[in-house]
Amino acid sequence: MGVLKKFKRAVKKITKPVSRFLDKVVPNEIKPFLPYAAAAVPFLAPASGVFASMAGRAALSGGSNLLAQLAQEGSEGDFSGLSALLAAGTGALAAPGDPARGTQSASDFLKGKTAGMDTGLVKSGLEGLGSMSEGLQKTGDILRPGGLKPEGIMDLGKAALPAFTQGSVDLGMATARKALKDYEDELAAYEAETGEAQTASDDARRTAIINAMTAGQHSQEVIDETLSLLGLKDGGVVKMKDGGIMNLGGKEMDLRGGGFVPIGKKERADDVPARLSKNEFVMTADAVRAAGGGDINEGARRMYETMNRLEARA
Repeated sequence: MGVLKKFKRAVKKITKPVSRFLDKVVPNEIKPFLPYAAAAVPFLAPASGVFASMAGRAALSGGSNLLAQLAQEGSEGDFSGLSALLAAGTGALAAPGDPARGTQSASDFLKGKTAGMDTGLVKSGLEGLGSMSEGLQKTGDILRPGGLKPEGIMDLGKAALPAFTQGSVDLGMATARKALKDYEDELAAYEAETGEAQTASDDARRTAIINAMTAGQHSQEVIDETLSLLGLKDGGVVKMKDGGIMNLGGKEMDLRGGGFVPIGKKERADDVPARLSKNEFVMTADAVRAAGGGDINEGARRMYETMNRLEARA
């Protein structure tokens, strides 16, 4: 076993009990909002005290991100280390500093590092971080209670964008991890029931994630970013088998309550349970294909886009 695997196992021995505890005590209704709350920590944390320093704000932001990840359903101790590191980095760069405690703001610290430095890549990189730090600190000044008054709704929206973006990606990752776990559990259950060995594939994993995130109303940009972070972007968002269905021996997964249903042998056979609700409507395969200019997958994607646009107007 490699050193990295040993390290991951050691970390999971700590994070798994924490995740299970948080899963029990945090209401399910609150869990989707936790990534957004954690992403706002670098900007809403106090402008004085220990958390005003770069180290303190990095620890608080990274820790908040980690706890928000572990609280999500299906985490079982798994989390994105990259997301936690990005959150910690954002916290460090957003640190306003506290002169009373002898700590500098992140932007002042970086300016001090570049003073007298010869022109080069290192200086350019530090100056870039300094500019980013100034922007993040201004965001905190606007969003923090008692801070700067925004000049208008656009100024407020611009200030809130970094936290909203980070929260959306983190929530997308949590949805994707749960979808993967559900897929693997269903695969194992099907194998145990039928005795037929089933091999997980990236196509099927990708489809499970897309279906779950589409149902969760995540934007296409967040879906793409999540697939990329998980190393499943190759093949495209709509590279699905049989028009977006995971083919598991002639059946597909029904992730709503577990189990499998037929995926259908051919068009117009009426052999697939539609699973509709009152007032819902089904398009024929010919209509979907025509919507995609002859491509069934492109037609399905366009149909989903149309459905989402119309639902937003309802």
